[in-house]
Amino acid sequence: MKLLDMRLGDLLSQIGQSKPSISGSTASLIAGRLGIAMIRMALAVSSEHGTNNDLVIERLDSISARLIEAAEQDRAAALSFIEALREEATPVDRRRAITGATLEPLSAAHVLIELLEHAVDAVSGVEPSVASDFFGGVELIGASFSGAMMAVESNLKQDAAEDLSSRTLQNRAGLRARQNAAMATLRLRRRAAGLYLS
Repeated sequence: MKLLDMRLGDLLSQIGQSKPSISGSTASLIAGRLGIAMIRMALAVSSEHGTNNDLVIERLDSISARLIEAAEQDRAAALSFIEALREEATPVDRRRAITGATLEPLSAAHVLIELLEHAVDAVSGVEPSVASDFFGGVELIGASFSGAMMAVESNLKQDAAEDLSSRTLQNRAGLRARQNAAMATLRLRRRAAGLYLS
């Protein structure tokens, strides 16, 4: 069953066990999808108050669809890696599994960064009454990015990862720089809206 078709209770039960069928990286991407829904709601409500957010919402929906696909691919890769660990796979199969389980969340992280950068462009169209929903969604997407990147870093510590760390170093550094820039801008706008995190 696809992630988007699962009930919330089923999702949570498949994550919260010692042998999960939904990995931590995939769970992080699901959290990001919730963040997108919050941002979309804030933009839709703002449109009802006279701001034309139609194109902004259309682009958000397009990126969101890509994140859903990325989450499905990440889930498959993570499960393959978990299976390879359980079955003591051959070195070749283990390397293939660790590569997929590292590159899929890294690919999803690119989509999350695109979402954050889109949020920077979209924030001017948000009404004050729903700003907390918008910025709450931003924080969920930021946390989703962190969760995906931690999965990447964890996988890179595996023996079978070998040269993956050096091959992805520039990619990872660039993603973090873009995340820092987008989140700094969005948090500045959040504070300007009078919304503070304790």
